[in-house]
Amino acid sequence: MKYLDLAELIKALVAETGCSVEAASSYVNTQELYFDKTGVNVDPDAPSLAPPEPAVVDDNEMIAYIAENAGMAETFVRRLADAELNYMVKNGFLDEKGEFVPFVKGRTKK
Repeated sequence: MKYLDLAELIKALVAETGCSVEAASSYVNTQELYFDKTGVNVDPDAPSLAPPEPAVVDDNEMIAYIAENAGMAETFVRRLADAELNYMVKNGFLDEKGEFVPFVKGRTKK
């Protein structure tokens, strides 16, 4: 299973957009809250009776949530989302159909 290092994602967002580390961190952290709220984030080690239903993310809803809760302009959030998508494609987190491959995520401690 692939591993998404959120600290590396933040660095990539800064490199691609030229934004501050604080802005990229705020985007990622607020997106994580959105994923928690919508059921995207699941614990792969949690006991389950049935496989989880695939979560569907409405990009416009997610962008509006991040903009509102992180206090960022929606156009800026869209720039960060585009940079994130580029990172995910480049690093193989999307398959040839544009669907996410299973992955776990976390942050390296530095």
